[in-house]
Amino acid sequence: MAPPLQCSPLRGQLRCPKSLPAILSLPANLAALTLGLVLLGGCMVGPDYRQPEMDTPKAWQALESSRASLRSTDERDLSRWWQTFRDPTLNRLTREALASNKDLKIALARVEEARAGRRLEKSQLFPQFFANAAASRFDNPFPGLRPDVKYNIFQLGFDAIWEIDAFGQMRRQLEAASANLELAGEQYRQALVTLTADVARAYVGYRSLERQRAITVSNLETQQHTLELTETLFREGIGTRNDVVRAEAEVETTRAQLPALEAQQIALQHELEVLLGKQPGELRDWLGQPAPVPVVERPPILTAPAQVIRHRPDIRAAERNLAANSALHAAAVAELYPKVSLPAFIGVRGTELATLFRQSALSYSIGSYGAQAANTFLVPLLNFGRIRAQIDQAKAREWQAYLDYEKTVLEALKEIETAFTRYLKEEIRRQSLAESVANLRQAVDLSRLRYEEGVASFLEVLDAQRSLYLTEIQLARSEAEVTTDLIAVYKALGGGWDGNSLPAAMSNAAVHMKQGS
Repeated sequence: MAPPLQCSPLRGQLRCPKSLPAILSLPANLAALTLGLVLLGGCMVGPDYRQPEMDTPKAWQALESSRASLRSTDERDLSRWWQTFRDPTLNRLTREALASNKDLKIALARVEEARAGRRLEKSQLFPQFFANAAASRFDNPFPGLRPDVKYNIFQLGFDAIWEIDAFGQMRRQLEAASANLELAGEQYRQALVTLTADVARAYVGYRSLERQRAITVSNLETQQHTLELTETLFREGIGTRNDVVRAEAEVETTRAQLPALEAQQIALQHELEVLLGKQPGELRDWLGQPAPVPVVERPPILTAPAQVIRHRPDIRAAERNLAANSALHAAAVAELYPKVSLPAFIGVRGTELATLFRQSALSYSIGSYGAQAANTFLVPLLNFGRIRAQIDQAKAREWQAYLDYEKTVLEALKEIETAFTRYLKEEIRRQSLAESVANLRQAVDLSRLRYEEGVASFLEVLDAQRSLYLTEIQLARSEAEVTTDLIAVYKALGGGWDGNSLPAAMSNAAVHMKQGS
């Protein structure tokens, strides 16, 4: 990627109409007016922005080195990736979050702020009009003739001042404001990406803890049956008191896991409630009966790296930030050139109120009225390096924005490769744990049978049960981790928004702001 700074800002780029010498030969007032009209769409100084090219890999390394079965998809499917899990509760939670999340509303308000900022910059290109009413009384300017005479001046009309964008400074600032508006839009889309991933992760975590609690309760019931068996064998003189004590300890150790799991589950419920903009406890009924962790076989993936990079809102936002800083750099260069403003007045003026509205009282001026007339043409001469310093500052900010853009692309590539790798490797781990659980269940049954027949010690039973419980918990966590890693993949790919999400959200935001909500 080549740096976007292709010209010296101190030399700048000046593009003006070819008819400029002929315009300057006209009379002063007419030349100023004509010059303003021509230069308003003519001269532009400073470096022009060119979007940098992105170097992207031809394929994802993690996918090339894996034999995983993934389906290629497009941006349309990626925009509603959570629906691939086919979980009605997750779909409902996500819809509510998109409608009520506070961070999303803050992002929308920032878009509205940026939109207003752009309107403000655009308004600077046009004349400003002011109503003018004044009454003055002053002495005779020739006191030697009639020193006792006082004069009244009454004035009513409209003033106008037009700062002509002769060298493009205002248009550059408008470019920056437009880029900032698009930047705010991309930040809103990034908030969508983050929100949908956070909701899904919290929901998967909640269901995973629900599953772990069910495993713990089931294991606790098994251990209680084992305790009853040891007590029976002890009463019959076959077992020992030590077996009973060990079984009791194992039961209480397992029972102690339940409060911690319940506390974590409630914490994730509260996290979901915050994401959905709800009070604590409101989602208790929403989550309903226990449900399995949502899974997807052969998930749809956006596999083209260049397409992914173009789709990610954080990269798009970094590029828009670069464009805004490039425009501000050019606007700073325009400070080196003259400023042209055109004052005007139209109204009535007279010495008596009775004659103020007669045709003879009509008065107007262009370019030479009042105190503003002295400020129609300003050329920077001596400012002790202030303008040059401002240019250097703007150039440095543009360079920082460019480096931030490059860094954002690299971070995105790293995040995507890491997400793919974790997802694919965790799926392999889950398969191994599933086989291990199946084998350990057989081992528990065999050890229990051997203990009842007196050919094995009770310690063998406890070890088998403990191994099964720990592996089942690991499997439950791994199943959730596979789904969580897949969610991370969708987030890394920039999933969760489409091209129509911002306009609809903007109209909703405008309604909310008008209603004061």
